[in-house]
Amino acid sequence: MTRSTATLIVLFLTASAWALPLSTLAAEQAAPAQRDVSEAIERARLALIADKYQEAADAIEEALTMPEFLALGHSSQFQAFLIAAFADRGREDYLGAHEYMVLATGYPDANAEHWLMRAQFATWVDAWPDAALALTTIAKRWPEFIADADDRLISRIAFRTNDDGKHKTEKIELLKALFDANFVFEGGTQPDALWRDLILDALEHEDLRRARVIAERLQGAATLLQMRADRRFDALVNAEKRTFNIRRAVERECKRLKKTIAANPRSLAVRVQYGYALIAAGRFAELLAFTNEIIARVSESSPGEVPFDDIDDQLNWIYEHKAAALRALALWDDALVVMEIARLQPEEGSVNVSQAINLAWNYVDYGKPAKALAALDGIDWAHSLSPYGRMQLQHVRYRAFLQLADAQNADTVFAYLREHRSEAESTWQLAMLDASDFDGAAALFIARLRDPEQRYEALREAQEFLPLPRLPKQAEEQARWEKLMTRPDVAAAIDEVGRREKAPMYEIPD
Repeated sequence: MTRSTATLIVLFLTASAWALPLSTLAAEQAAPAQRDVSEAIERARLALIADKYQEAADAIEEALTMPEFLALGHSSQFQAFLIAAFADRGREDYLGAHEYMVLATGYPDANAEHWLMRAQFATWVDAWPDAALALTTIAKRWPEFIADADDRLISRIAFRTNDDGKHKTEKIELLKALFDANFVFEGGTQPDALWRDLILDALEHEDLRRARVIAERLQGAATLLQMRADRRFDALVNAEKRTFNIRRAVERECKRLKKTIAANPRSLAVRVQYGYALIAAGRFAELLAFTNEIIARVSESSPGEVPFDDIDDQLNWIYEHKAAALRALALWDDALVVMEIARLQPEEGSVNVSQAINLAWNYVDYGKPAKALAALDGIDWAHSLSPYGRMQLQHVRYRAFLQLADAQNADTVFAYLREHRSEAESTWQLAMLDASDFDGAAALFIARLRDPEQRYEALREAQEFLPLPRLPKQAEEQARWEKLMTRPDVAAAIDEVGRREKAPMYEIPD
């Protein structure tokens, strides 16, 4: 959202925003029972403004259980349910907050902001289909609002809606609504992976014309590569050969993002996107100069005159890009220095765990496992990381313990990775390769290829990217990967659903 949820709550709780219509107040003044319910709602509102969440929840519960509540006008009921939702949010009762927001959005008073809050609250309780319903409603009723909404929230909901494989219809309806509302990321970047899913739906319904219309918005070479590798998209790829020329797509993306930078002088996010485009193109010296210039501008600026609006969210990724450029240029020690600095940068205003884990991976690649483990010190991994993030942290720990020949700790971490493998199956696959369990890794990779939702990523992993310099440990890892890819059963499974090609682009693993 362009404004934080907390700010919106304050706005909703101002006297003017909550003032009842004069006709309603007059009626309530004539009815003592209704004055009592209105008084309870007002007590709840004032308590909420004072951050007394339990007091607010108690007062609103009192109002909601009064028989006279049903006699209130719709606007008054709507406001009461909003107060209830905000009170439960403040008490960290996210399930209650979501349920009350569902009730609130059932009233005609609910606007796009309220529906977006419903979507946000739904994500907190993993109610992804309801989050998708809320976003679909916004995109259809208020398409202009989508342009100002939080694109990361929208993207996350769109990807997670069909996690259980049972809500494909809801996901496709959301994607259609977003497409019609002209949803884009910051700087005008298209959400290619979302349109890819929409294209697949069109092809499954044998609507090549619709697929071609959607494909006109595709921009990124990475998504185009995934689609080229996947036989489900062959009809479109054969019909749009120019679009799916990966080398040209890489060049187009660099040119487009360079123009986007000029149009967004205070955005680091679009510069981060440009960095990824330069990596794909192999323009590493240019990327190094580009990141150095940004870092110098930030370093030389005064606290009150920062050159970018999103430094706290994005500067760490500029350092990450600089380190990637240095590694691609085989300047290994310089890259480590930059990663140490990157770890000290804030990440979305919080402790930076992403770069700490990435730094640990760098030390593992360098064959310095003790330093890798030290880089992870201080991470409250049980609370600071998502389940996926915990898998990444545990995997780097496993690799470090293997290098230290610490079998006991390695076995303990391996057991964790096995138990939580559903959180990041590709990570579990790599851990099995580390343990020389090629049969297990092959079985998992084949299963991922046969899963329609996981096939995209599995086929991307199978592609052969342009070679980069590698340290000895990285060369060992690559050799294990090639051994997996060239197994007859794995090669046959790839050919069954797609293909493995030599991609004319570079990729640096996250």
